[in-house]
Amino acid sequence: MYLKRRILSKILFFLLNIFLVRSVQAEIINGFDCYIEETLCVPISPPLPDRDDYIKDEILLSITEETPKFIYYSIMKNYGLDETESISLMGTELKVAKTNGHDPLELAQKLNSIYFDLESATNNIYKLSSGFESRNARLKKNSYPKSLTGAQKALAISKGQGVLIGMIDGPVDRKHKALKGKLTQINHLVDINNGSVANLKHGTAIAGILVGRDPQIGIAPKARLLSIPAFEYKNNHFGSSSSLIANAIGIAIEKKVDVLNLSFAGSPDKIVKRMIEKAINKGIIVVASCGNDSAKIRRYPAAIPKVLAVTAVDHSSKIYKKANSGNYIDLSAPGVGVLTTAPGNRYQIASGTSLSTANVSGSLALVLSASRQKRKKMKLDVFYKTVKDLGAEGKDNHFGYGLVNVYKALKTL
Repeated sequence: MYLKRRILSKILFFLLNIFLVRSVQAEIINGFDCYIEETLCVPISPPLPDRDDYIKDEILLSITEETPKFIYYSIMKNYGLDETESISLMGTELKVAKTNGHDPLELAQKLNSIYFDLESATNNIYKLSSGFESRNARLKKNSYPKSLTGAQKALAISKGQGVLIGMIDGPVDRKHKALKGKLTQINHLVDINNGSVANLKHGTAIAGILVGRDPQIGIAPKARLLSIPAFEYKNNHFGSSSSLIANAIGIAIEKKVDVLNLSFAGSPDKIVKRMIEKAINKGIIVVASCGNDSAKIRRYPAAIPKVLAVTAVDHSSKIYKKANSGNYIDLSAPGVGVLTTAPGNRYQIASGTSLSTANVSGSLALVLSASRQKRKKMKLDVFYKTVKDLGAEGKDNHFGYGLVNVYKALKTL
């Protein structure tokens, strides 16, 4: 009888624990998060990292089909949150909420330590990796940068036919003579017509390298481009967020892009990482820039496993002075003093790992197209085996495996 009472007591205590942990807001008592009684205390989460790269009044709540609805509503009520947006992401519902005074980083860590049926995160800020040291320019004969990677000769073998490149970036000037009729643009994530020429600058530059019809600029002129603007120029700042980028990746997956170009960089982000992993699992080749912080720093999404991380070199194959370095970098491509398209039927000279990333994505489109024509499956090893080794012998933290040579890659098929 005593044993039965003891077992029953433990069961009741366990159920009470679950109820209290899920239903009652925590207080801080003697260094612990406590729920009514100290017997139900759990240790406080570790110290918060020193970060300022997230939206200060928003939090993200990721809910799956298995998440009990009452948990979400309980969190919203207990912490005074206001939902502003709900995004469907392939089996997951991403809720964006105003925190109304709570620090999102502190709140996300607290919620993740209490609730196991949903995931909380900050809405991180991303920056485009352009490092635009740009000036207006005219289209003129110049062998750089396409001669450096064999891209000019490669066009005699492949022009990217039948390949769909996805681009998550700023809006593109679709009326530019080099891009007119070359792309489809998704227009509902950000304001693509906000009246600012700067709003079109980065996206137009990257689109020109990917599929522009100007022979000096476009790497894969016959490939199709899906532009998914998730960055907007506002208050003298060009940026995006975790929720916008995750939404854009979901669209790219839904539209079945072959290559996904991500010319931006930020901090670790589990929500964006999960969406990128879904894209890779669908067979999409994801290419991302290492960023322009002049630092030995891991930038994301480039540092996510199986993402092709790209750095930039100049016409002499020297590393771009602002490029980040690290063991996650895979490939190098031209990204310094590159001629590309600009809004209003103009051209510009620009620098940054954004540009080298587009160069690699376009090169992938050429090889992928040729592989399909030959009824072969393209393997990324072809790029690693045909690069020009730069810096220390073999793969290194500055150049990765080396400088892309798309002509050699095509010749190996």
